[in-house]
Amino acid sequence: MDEEVLSWFGEQQVVYLATVDGLQPRVRPMTLIKMGEGFYMITGARGGVQAAKLAQIRRNPRVEYYMTLEGDDGNGFIRGEGVAAEVDDEDTKKKVYDRIGWARNFFDTFEHPDYVLIEIMHTGFSYRRPGEYEIHGVPVE
Repeated sequence: MDEEVLSWFGEQQVVYLATVDGLQPRVRPMTLIKMGEGFYMITGARGGVQAAKLAQIRRNPRVEYYMTLEGDDGNGFIRGEGVAAEVDDEDTKKKVYDRIGWARNFFDTFEHPDYVLIEIMHTGFSYRRPGEYEIHGVPVE
């Protein structure tokens, strides 16, 4: 992935995740977690494994998120495009749960039946540096 784009990501950031519900886009704020090379989202607290966003992802795993980039000369953004998938690997689920303290506010253990970890496998980014006008397409190799 492009190092400049990756440099904007911390371990946690609020993004706006878009899924599709039939013909209607659905957008909601989510915490995007970057751990190592992986990008994850924790969900399931509202609606459990039957949550609307999970049903939408199961029907159409193509997602996009938007993250605002703040700069001295104005704002920019990153739009991440990709495919979302539920993580079944118990080691990964536990590693993310153990690292992200707020997860305990919603789930008493990583084995809670409603704790769902989603991984975003990026297919590309659209990126505008803060203070600039041009939008760059950044493919994932």
